[in-house]
Amino acid sequence: MTHQYNQYFSMRRWLKIVALHWAGNRKRYLLALPAMLGLLAIWEGFLLIMNRYNPLDDGMQAVTYYTGLLVVGSLFASTAFSDLGSKSRGIAWLAIPASALEKLLCALLFAVLVFFVVYNVIYYAVDIPLVGLCNRLIEVQHRVWSGGYPIQPDAVFNVLKGMPGDRLDRQLHIYLFFYFMVQSAFLFGSVYFERYAFVKTIVAVLLCILFFAILDERVIGATIPQGWDHFLFSEWKSNGDTLRARVVSIPLVASIALVGLLVFGTPLVLWTAAYFRIKEKEV
Repeated sequence: MTHQYNQYFSMRRWLKIVALHWAGNRKRYLLALPAMLGLLAIWEGFLLIMNRYNPLDDGMQAVTYYTGLLVVGSLFASTAFSDLGSKSRGIAWLAIPASALEKLLCALLFAVLVFFVVYNVIYYAVDIPLVGLCNRLIEVQHRVWSGGYPIQPDAVFNVLKGMPGDRLDRQLHIYLFFYFMVQSAFLFGSVYFERYAFVKTIVAVLLCILFFAILDERVIGATIPQGWDHFLFSEWKSNGDTLRARVVSIPLVASIALVGLLVFGTPLVLWTAAYFRIKEKEV
């Protein structure tokens, strides 16, 4: 039984492959830190210069946060198995004495956990002082809206409270889970596609979105009775008189189960597919 366990996962062996991965990619990772910090600082500084009134309200901060997280995170995940794109480096990577599970967990550690933590540290290291600068400029210059009303000081966007004004996201953090879903697709693409993984995964993701959009509009939408529209994920609303509008929803337990299956199941399925793809390449 012990031999079976060691065959698939050994903590000592996994720590060694983590150390090996860090040694081989340390320079690239460390160079990415000032690049991310600089791009965020330039963007928010640009907003500060171009907008005379309120450039860093919580909505703009949230858009900046999620856009950077999605774009940079997807690009980072698409390089998780970049060694497989080169024949020589790919052979060397496959020859590392570690199981497919250990290699996958190493990639998930850096591409998912470490990146997410580092991105948040960098984002708030830039955002907090620039929001403070924005508020000082508002106070010093006595900025007011065109109607003469004073501009209220900005608060730093809190990702734990969700997108401002979006009730669904504030309750379920839907955008944050959407990021992990998309990133898992790019991580799978990095091991599935041997070359141009990032571009090919973008095309595959867009085709999937197009497919589900057509499915929702032409198949599911065709079954909805006349005068009714899809309102939320699990609710339908009559589009007649708003004072007498009716809402029909599936049971709460079923709704939670569907949302959980989507946001948690998608990454798990794609990570599992990446695991079997690694095993297939080792064979």
